[in-house]
Order: sequence, then structure tokens, then C-alpha cells
Amino acid sequence: MSGAGGRGKALARWLGTGLLVEKVDNTVTLIILGVVGGVIGLLVFILLLKKFIAFVLKKTREKKKECLVSSSGNDNTENGLPGSKAEEKPPTKV
Repeated sequence: MSGAGGRGKALARWLGTGLLVEKVDNTVTLIILGVVGGVIGLLVFILLLKKFIAFVLKKTREKKKECLVSSSGNDNTENGLPGSKAEEKPPTKV
């Protein structure tokens, strides 16, 4: 082929529109894209794993709190409702 530019045997394909296109080896590009995609996937996996572990730890702490706290019908110190321990007044000395 006289239009190959003296590069030896260039693999070319006729497109039918008057253009002659050379085949290019995309191996390096595919390797780079694979590595970038793998790194992004690994980051997503690590973040999801971190969220899952935090969720499990939070649930196990809540179960431990429930076991240690004794509950009564009048103990509403968190809500600040009437009858809570925070509003109880000590008896006055006469």
C-alpha cells in the first residue's frame, strides 16, 4: 500500500467512505481502565463494609443498653415528663 507511510505492514480497514483506518492496539488503555475501575470498586466496597460494621456495632450496643437498664412505669427522665426523677423535690425539713 502506497499510503501506509512507510511503516511496514500496517493493518488497515476500508470503511467504504473513502477513509482508510488503521487498527490500533488498545491493550494499555484497557489495562489502565481496568485498574481505575478496580480501585473505584474497591473504595465502594470498603465504604459499604465500613457502614455495615458500624451498623452492626450500633445494634449490639443498643442490645447491651437494654439489658443493663431497669425500667419502671414512672421512670421518664429522658423525656422530661411529669413524674420524672428530674422533677422530684426532696422533702422539706420542718
